[in-house]
Parts: sequence; C-alpha cells; structure tokens
Amino acid sequence: MNDGFDFRDIIDEAEDIVMVTKAWPLSSPGPEIVYVNKAFTDLTGYSAAEAIGKNPRMLQSSGTDPAATSEIRTALESKESIRKIIKNFHKNGDEYWLDMNIIPLRNNAGEVTHFAAIERDITDQVILQLELERQSATDPLSGLLNRRAFNSVLDATTAKVIKTGGIYSIIMIDLDNFKWVNDTYGHDAGDHVIKSISVLCQRVFREQDHICRYGGDEIVVLLPNVRRKEAISVAERVRIQIDDLSVVTAGYDISVTASLGVSAFCGNDDQSLAVLKRVDNALYQAKADGRNRVRFN
Repeated sequence: MNDGFDFRDIIDEAEDIVMVTKAWPLSSPGPEIVYVNKAFTDLTGYSAAEAIGKNPRMLQSSGTDPAATSEIRTALESKESIRKIIKNFHKNGDEYWLDMNIIPLRNNAGEVTHFAAIERDITDQVILQLELERQSATDPLSGLLNRRAFNSVLDATTAKVIKTGGIYSIIMIDLDNFKWVNDTYGHDAGDHVIKSISVLCQRVFREQDHICRYGGDEIVVLLPNVRRKEAISVAERVRIQIDDLSVVTAGYDISVTASLGVSAFCGNDDQSLAVLKRVDNALYQAKADGRNRVRFN
C-alpha cells in the first residue's frame, strides 16, 4: 500500500545524522559510504556527492581516539551493534563529538550487507564536561594543575613505571622570601608574581610535562621520561630565567629568585611519596645553602 510518502524522505530530514556503508570490505578503500542524510552534510560540511563512495575515515584524523576506532572495527568485524562517543572533524578542520550507534543491516537471507550509523551531535555537552573537568583539576590563580590533580597524575605515572619500567624526574620550585613580597607590595602584587612565574614555567617546560601549583608559592613539575641529570639542567635554566624576570605590577618592578630541588624515580621506589620526600629534601638543602640555587637528591 502506498500512503503517499517514502520513509527515506523522513530519514533525509531527520535531525540525527544517518550514514549507511557497505559491510565489506572494512579496510581501505572500504567501508564505502552509500548514503548520508541532510543532517550529515549540515554537520560535516561535506556534500552527499563528496561523501558517497568514500569511507568514514574521511571524518577522522590523528585527534580521533584510536581506542574508540579499534572498538568500532572489532564490532564491525563481528557484525555486531556498537555505541560509542567519538570525536570527528568537519571539512574545515573543526572538531565535533558524536554519540554514534552503529547497527548491522541484513538482507532477506539474514546476511549483513550494510551498516547504518545513527549519530547525534553532542559537541556542546562534551565541551561543557571537559571544561568542568578542567576547572576541577586547575588552580584558579595560576591556571596550573592543582595539588589533587597532580598527585593523581604522579601516582598513575609511578604505578606505570613500576609495572612496565621507565623513568621520570620531579622539579620542585619555591620562591625565595615570598612573604616579603606580599608584605612589601601587597597580596595582589604577590598574586601577579605567581601568575608570571606560572607563565614562565608553561613556556619553559614541555607540553607533556605536568606543572602544578602545589601550594602558596611552590610549583612542582613532573617530567616523564627524563633522567635526573637532564632534569638538573632544566632546573638550572628555570632558575636563571626566574632570576632574570622582572614583574611589573601596580607601579612596582618586582624581582624574585627561586630555590629548586630535583629528584628522580629510583628502581626501589614503591610509591610516589618516596620521590616527593627526596625532592622536598633537595629543595630544603637549596634554601639552607643560601637560596637561588638548584640542589638534587
């Protein structure tokens, strides 16, 4: 019976993204896209003509989670349904997140011939969640990791190193006579100094290093895959740059120095606390030896 409409017309105009691919081959150049609806073209920036005949990897890049794509591939090989949240990329390079539900489509003989991906754009929700997670892990003054988040990263790194082998070092930075800065110039000026030192650290350390405002004027940095000798060299470079730094705020030109301690994971360490104790002792020694210097333990 023809009631005057085609179900495809409904899918074409649906708010959710719909994409259909052939079930085989899964490896490039497959799985071949055979259908996309208007919501797909609106979200991705690709026209139907640009997408059909290609494969869904056209929407992915190095920023797409390989674990998610691996799970999807395993499900498709088993001809099973799967639901995943995945990050894809617009034609112009902008990223977006999808709640993706992939289901196998069977012919009259029960054979899986196609896969249908029904997807919902959840970019706004994911961005909000990521921002809330960032705020919960960040010190509001410096923008660095807070102590709780840093300890979590350090514990995870230590557990991994103990299990699989590897190295890391820690640098602890403490400003010299910082109470005098607050007492002389005021706490607003002191906060500006902390922010300036934090920016300096973000510039000097690598992207993969974990920088934390551990408390007050104390900054701790975890350097994965760095030996103590190299960490000492980095610490000395940081010390010199802090010594050369001039912080201008509220009409004042404030100069500060810092003492730094360095330590590294040792093969007989069974927890991160052991490394933190050694680096704290090294910092104490730098203070005792006259400040504005690097010591290691």
